[in-house]
Amino acid sequence: MTNKPPKKKSEKPAAKQSADQKPSVEKKSTVIPFSPVAAEAFRAMGKNAPELKNYYTAMETTMSNYKDQYEKMSGDATAAIRQSVESYVRFGTSMMKGSEAIIKTCMEMAQDSAERNSAALKSLMACRTLNEAAEAQNKLAQANMDEAMSAVSKISEMTIKVCTEACEPLNEHMTKSMKKMSA
Repeated sequence: MTNKPPKKKSEKPAAKQSADQKPSVEKKSTVIPFSPVAAEAFRAMGKNAPELKNYYTAMETTMSNYKDQYEKMSGDATAAIRQSVESYVRFGTSMMKGSEAIIKTCMEMAQDSAERNSAALKSLMACRTLNEAAEAQNKLAQANMDEAMSAVSKISEMTIKVCTEACEPLNEHMTKSMKKMSA
């Protein structure tokens, strides 16, 4: 076995200033430039040509103003999106509760119909003549038709009510948004 000396780690160029170098006293830009190289180039040109320094300062001020406007605009957009999501959540919750009530009503109607049809079948089986059976069948058909029409009316009314209530948060949000846009 031979003892090998430990490998030295390759030295990477230091990204930070070493303790020997003094930090620059130059005022740093408050705006994050799109290209740091371009920002440094403008600063260097500003030292050599005073008219470019004024141009750079004006450009920096303009970019700073747009940054404030962008932050305000993005904050407003975030608030609008949050309100939209909240109104859609309220819409969905209302629709789910309404749908649950409609389904429950449909199931109750189906159960009542099954019980009535079972009783009607017993009365049909008890008929002794063809005329009695035809009369019982006619009554059953008429009762089922009346029940179906009643059920359709009730479900339609419930559906309209659920949709109207569910859409209220969306209508309110759209009204507010339109008022903001027109203001």
